[in-house]
Amino acid sequence: MSEGVYENSDGFEDDEPDAMKNTDIDGQLYSNVRTFKPSSRDGVVASEPDSSGKRSSRVAAVCLGLLCVLLAGIIGLSVYYDGVSKSFIAYKTNSSAEIEQLQTSYNNLTKERYQMQTSYNTLTKERDQLQTSYNTLTKERYQRQTSYNTMTKERANLPTSYNILTEERDQLQTSYKTMTKERDQLQTSYNTMTKERANLQTSYNNLTEERDQLQTSYNTMTKERDQLQTSYNTLTKERDRLQTSYNTMTKERDQLQTERDFLNWRLTNLSWQKFESSWYFLSIETKTWKESREDCLERGADLVIINSREEQTFLFNLQMRAWIGLNDSVTEGTWKWVDGTPLTTGYWRAGQPDDSGQEDCAEIYYGQDDPVKTWNDDKCGTNHNWICEKVV
Repeated sequence: MSEGVYENSDGFEDDEPDAMKNTDIDGQLYSNVRTFKPSSRDGVVASEPDSSGKRSSRVAAVCLGLLCVLLAGIIGLSVYYDGVSKSFIAYKTNSSAEIEQLQTSYNNLTKERYQMQTSYNTLTKERDQLQTSYNTLTKERYQRQTSYNTMTKERANLPTSYNILTEERDQLQTSYKTMTKERDQLQTSYNTMTKERANLQTSYNNLTEERDQLQTSYNTMTKERDQLQTSYNTLTKERDRLQTSYNTMTKERDQLQTERDFLNWRLTNLSWQKFESSWYFLSIETKTWKESREDCLERGADLVIINSREEQTFLFNLQMRAWIGLNDSVTEGTWKWVDGTPLTTGYWRAGQPDDSGQEDCAEIYYGQDDPVKTWNDDKCGTNHNWICEKVV
């Protein structure tokens, strides 16, 4: 076995002596003991744990005591192991029996050290678990302390809340009394409305029966109305047809009446002659143009207005020199008929009208060869015969 290399109880070589391992174990135990000491955090004094904290502290103290005992044993074994190792090195040249005894003792010590190391590791795990439990309990105690402080503040605010709730209760009591009165009034109103509803229901039933009766009557009257409407439409058509016939017959009657009156008048006045739809009066005396027109108006006619070549020929064949209803008295050269229409077609003699000496009125002049060239302008104050025209 080379110097500085050691064999453990399992037969494996170890690179460092047991004394060094024991020294490391002692340092680790010391550091764990320091980390296990309680500390103050967040303003909570660790020296004042609650009942759960006290139990945890007791358990931790017991564990520390056990660890100290184990450490003392380990240290003693380490010292003993060092002495044995030195003796083994110093007397390694001794007899093989002593070497074997020492080797056996060494192996036993190695096994014991391994067992103690295992126990130490187990205790270390338990200590860590206890530390975790201790930390958890410390957090819970802090949370409970915070809850306690919060509840203390809330308890201090309770009197104010109590006063507010008292005032609200008094207000609710007053509102309750008011609502009770209103409820009683509403109950009275409800009872009254119930009676009225019953009366209205009775009236409704009566009205429903009357409505049904009226509906039946209405349906009957609707049928009668439709029948009457049909009869009315038929009568209306017949009335319209009769009205049309009546209007036609009225017009025919009026025309016949007019013709009869004119014929009666014609029988008494043989100076009238008919051409197409007009009657013409031929005077046997002479008057000025104005006087001639006044005579025509008194007879319900007017001085003749010539509208066609055929009418001009008819009047020419009457073989008269007579006034016609044409003049330019208002504007010289602008000839107009007595109904206000302007002259469009004239049947003037050659060289006429010449307005010789203010000749503003027209006459038909028989004695010319061409029947459509017989008009002449003459002074309106000259006396001539005249021709009146009455349109039937």
